[in-house]
Amino acid sequence: MRKIVLFLSVVLSLVGCADRPYVIVQIADAQLGFTAADKSKKEGTEYVNDLTYEIDCLTKAVMLVNEMKPDAVIFTGDQVHRYYNDEQWDTFADVISAIDPSINVLHIPGNHDVIIGEGAVDSSPFTERYVEDRFVLCERGVRLVGINSNLIKYDDPEEESQYGWLTDVLNKEDEDEVTLVFSHHPFFLEEVDEEDGYFQIQKSKRQRYFDLCQEKDVDALYAGHLHNNSSGEYSGIPVRTTTSVAFQIGDAQPSIRVITIADGTISDQLLNI
Repeated sequence: MRKIVLFLSVVLSLVGCADRPYVIVQIADAQLGFTAADKSKKEGTEYVNDLTYEIDCLTKAVMLVNEMKPDAVIFTGDQVHRYYNDEQWDTFADVISAIDPSINVLHIPGNHDVIIGEGAVDSSPFTERYVEDRFVLCERGVRLVGINSNLIKYDDPEEESQYGWLTDVLNKEDEDEVTLVFSHHPFFLEEVDEEDGYFQIQKSKRQRYFDLCQEKDVDALYAGHLHNNSSGEYSGIPVRTTTSVAFQIGDAQPSIRVITIADGTISDQLLNI
């Protein structure tokens, strides 16, 4: 706990400066209901919608956010485990409603927030609550862009429309602007040419997006979905995958990622909750 307190003290002191840095908190895969579903599967018992663990983790994350008062909080998908479960959605909304209203709160959908069919993605369970399945926020020399990576991963025809939108919104207002792209699915975990898997965007599509990122001078990409941490780089562009704020697959701890932009330089650090 001492390390967390010290880190927060540093961030808060920086935020207090006249020329303060821009601070973003990424929260990945709260996925309310995952713990109960995992328990039910392992024990062969009937599913009980026990959200206690995720509520506790997410509440701690919200408390840290309110202590830090970052410029933005970005939820990178899988707000819930079952898109059709209103209790999970309502509970998630209730917990995050405690975030200081002065902080920008942005969301993109994960695969559990939408209905996935054969070559089609129905994002309405998400958009009924958050209106848009993507976002762009530009302020203080920082451009934050979030995409619906389900469209890419599951070959939805709407991917092309989103790609056109992405091409437009990545245009910087000036050359010193810092651009970050957020998605649910990581484009890759460690290497751009790694083989396809459940978690990452398929290999056949990666190069197109990284060519665009190079053309538009994107500075870093952040994703979730893995329920573990991973890191890579493409031609000098950091590619970070952030573990879940709650349920883990692997040896990571429930965490949030704190991204700080100061004098055009990006740094990020995982903060265990």
